Amino acid sequence: MAAKIGKYISQFTLVLLLFVLVILPLLLLIIQWLTGADKAVLLSFISRETLLLVSKSLLLSSVAAFLATVIGTVCALLLYKFRLLFSGFFKAALLLPLFVSPYIFAVAWKDGFYWVFGNTAAFYSVAGVILVHTLVFFPLTMLITGSALSRVHAGYEEAGFMIVSFRKMLFKILLPLIRPALTISFLLVLIFSLSDFSVPAFFGVNTFTIEVFTQFSAFYNYQLAIGQSVLLLVLCLFLMLAEIRYLSDAPFFSVDIRGSVSKRYDVEKQLIFHAVLSVILFIALLLPVFMLVIQSLSGRMLFFEQAWELIGPAAFQSVKVAFTGALLVTATGLWAAWMQERRQFRLPGLLLLFSFIVPSTVLGIAFIRHFNTPSLNFIYGSVLILLITYLARFGFIASRIIGNGIKQVPASFEDAARIMGISPATRFYRITLPLLFPALFTTFVLSFVLCLGELGTAIMVYPPGTELMPVKIFTISANAPQALTSSMTLINFAVVLVFILVFLFIGKIIFKKFQYV
Repeated sequence: MAAKIGKYISQFTLVLLLFVLVILPLLLLIIQWLTGADKAVLLSFISRETLLLVSKSLLLSSVAAFLATVIGTVCALLLYKFRLLFSGFFKAALLLPLFVSPYIFAVAWKDGFYWVFGNTAAFYSVAGVILVHTLVFFPLTMLITGSALSRVHAGYEEAGFMIVSFRKMLFKILLPLIRPALTISFLLVLIFSLSDFSVPAFFGVNTFTIEVFTQFSAFYNYQLAIGQSVLLLVLCLFLMLAEIRYLSDAPFFSVDIRGSVSKRYDVEKQLIFHAVLSVILFIALLLPVFMLVIQSLSGRMLFFEQAWELIGPAAFQSVKVAFTGALLVTATGLWAAWMQERRQFRLPGLLLLFSFIVPSTVLGIAFIRHFNTPSLNFIYGSVLILLITYLARFGFIASRIIGNGIKQVPASFEDAARIMGISPATRFYRITLPLLFPALFTTFVLSFVLCLGELGTAIMVYPPGTELMPVKIFTISANAPQALTSSMTLINFAVVLVFILVFLFIGKIIFKKFQYV
């Protein structure tokens, strides 16, 4: 009994700590706004210009989310429902844009548009934001819809073939069955796009997220910025409320679908399918890198040495902080997922979902107002504030990746070990943890890349003396030659790619040890 009480106390303590670190600042921000001024001031931010800007931001993000969902679903259908040559290569290659920070592609496409159209920002600015968000986030929809397609029982499709053609079966049976996955894909990209700060900032597009950042950081209009933040927060919560049940169980990265009974189709003429996938890969990954290289070499001098001198110290510090952040995010995601899937305790996951929904600049303002006090300066003045930021931004994604891994580990394995008298700790470390390793490894790598490229909140809260690659590139790019900005961005991309390759090499060795490959 004492051990059980101690377990409950420890779990309550962890939940309370998570609430205090990532949720309480948001609640205090709302309370401060409600109690800080009279009603006229409280409602002063709701103007025609504000509503138009909100509508513009929603429209821009909705278009990007729709296009990303369509492209991701097409790729998922081709790669998960048809037996294609080199499907493994395309699955891995099309994932790479998801592992690269959006601002890298923003610099690349801005360079390309500038190269082709000249200094006509109005011509390509909004289209550039939609294009970058679509190409960066469609791999996420490919993974989610691909996972859903892999879970559709072959019997539904075979029954459909008895009365309708393949095209009708696709649109009348298969796609309706994965509607939750399509909805989740759309909502997630909408959240990411609406919350993103870096891409609209690079293209000079004034979205609502940029407006909040400008009012707070440039004009020091704190009351207006907080009011706009509350409005944006309520808007995001309203968008998520209808589908929160699906979103809280979102099938992120089902690393391995054990026992899948999905039907796959043979294709005689694969050239068309390969052409479609190759064009998407070229536009989403190869062309942006090519544009960065061309723009880096377009100046009167080579800037790579100067770029490395500027970004080198920030690269080392960013990697160190991102590595620590990825460990924290993975560990927290494992705990939250375990509580939800094995203990039926959903509160930690819901707290992480709430902080995930919050736009990046709103989260930054909340953390500044909460942690920038003498009593909490040990957090605000150190890298701890960045680690809390990473946890709030990416903890939910980690919990869902690991949660889907836990779903694929039969509880009977643990029950059998319990009947044999094996302790809970031994059961977890000797049975469950090795089976979860693919999901844990995927979570760590993705969390590392996301932490390494985080800009929206990091630019607002990073402590003095800390240099981060995305912040450094963003601040220097305003007054630097285009070739220098492209050179720094290319170095950033190379750093990310090198670490991805290193992690894949290490993971392959460990997977072989655990007999996963």
